[in-house]
Amino acid sequence: MAHKKILIVDNDLSVCDAVATLLRLEGYSVDETTDSAEAAMLIKKERYDACLFDYKLDGLNGIELLKLAKNKNPQCPVFIISGIVDIDKSSTKLADGIISKPFNIEALLKKIEDIP
Repeated sequence: MAHKKILIVDNDLSVCDAVATLLRLEGYSVDETTDSAEAAMLIKKERYDACLFDYKLDGLNGIELLKLAKNKNPQCPVFIISGIVDIDKSSTKLADGIISKPFNIEALLKKIEDIP
């Protein structure tokens, strides 16, 4: 497996930590933050193979981060994580997928593994 670099942004620290730990155990390089301003800085500074953004964040929301990430690297898969049942599909059309909370760990790993 190639070492993919992944950015995780979620306002819930326990979600960030759990997903980051899982992905690191699978051999991925992971940056994680609960702060959308820090996430924006990381997007500008680093190059990611995939991003996981919470839909609802303080400051910039997941859609705004999605746009920043796609502007820098249009080929980077970006997944929106959300506990909102009726998420506005029109606002997430640039996303490569929506991952519902609570999410299935195996399904999340499969999405990451399937990234070329």
